[in-house]
Amino acid sequence: MKNFFHLYFFILCSLLITSVHAQEVYVGSDQGQGQPAFESIKNSIKPAIKNGGLAIDSLFLWCPSVIKVGDTYHMFASAWPAKYGMAGWTQYSRCIRATSKNLFGPYVYQETVLEKRDGFWDSERVHNVKIVKSGSKFIIYYISTANETGYAEATSITGPWKRSEKMISFSNPAPLVKTDGSIYMLGRLSVKIGEAQVRTARACTASSYQGPYTLVSDTVNLFPNNYELEDPTIWWANNQYNVICTDFAGKATGINKVGVQYYSPDGIRYHLLTKEPVNTSSIAYDDGAVTKFKRVERPFVYVDEKGKVVAYFLACMPETGPGVIVVHPVNNYYPGK
Repeated sequence: MKNFFHLYFFILCSLLITSVHAQEVYVGSDQGQGQPAFESIKNSIKPAIKNGGLAIDSLFLWCPSVIKVGDTYHMFASAWPAKYGMAGWTQYSRCIRATSKNLFGPYVYQETVLEKRDGFWDSERVHNVKIVKSGSKFIIYYISTANETGYAEATSITGPWKRSEKMISFSNPAPLVKTDGSIYMLGRLSVKIGEAQVRTARACTASSYQGPYTLVSDTVNLFPNNYELEDPTIWWANNQYNVICTDFAGKATGINKVGVQYYSPDGIRYHLLTKEPVNTSSIAYDDGAVTKFKRVERPFVYVDEKGKVVAYFLACMPETGPGVIVVHPVNNYYPGK
């Protein structure tokens, strides 16, 4: 009987410890309080390469994404004439391509890839560009108006590019190509909740990049507590979807438009990892200099074949002059390890 009570007491204590641990992870995940479920990418981000990334005096650069083909890294980005300033994206944004033999750059402009087309769904602009590969096809996802996303496809990274019709009714597409060729895509949709206009997280899936795309859930916002987002970047590692995005309105971190990290095992319910920002508007460089930018947005993670993040790209708007693309080396970040 004495052994029975010892066993009962041990099992009860184990269940209580497990319950408390689960509660701590939940609180830390959705409220950003307590101990995070795993370490943030922030601690793995190194100073930015001062002479890396991409800067073009005549162009305002935004929305970077990078893919490696052979021994060359190809950066696809949104761009428009610098003379129009930040607001120029609304009328003049296009997709450009730049290349480098080094992941961190410097990248060299090669060509304009896509421009808006009169009489088609993408007649307003080509913006929020993201490059991925699915099988033998290169795919550029992009938006025209705020809730119109489509793609262009090519068998070569230099084109020619064949465009789709509008495929998805949200913006800020963050596509993830799975091993079977299916697509999971996180994005943003601005909706009214009560009296407030909220930039909600939505996601859709398709059996291939050609669609059709179907929402994964009827939930109005996949982020907890109606946290808002812009500019998500996504990768799969540790059996979960991992996301960094811009904390629009600062609801998650308390600081407007800093980088913030989420994760989700199922792609339907996302958890806030920590309230601590991934990045702010201040960029530290490898030469010891620190630059305070007016805006730092459009994060993009470059992931190696082992699922480790090795580079972190950001679009940065300086106090004067056009937007530039800055890149931080990352110390082989793998979430959960």
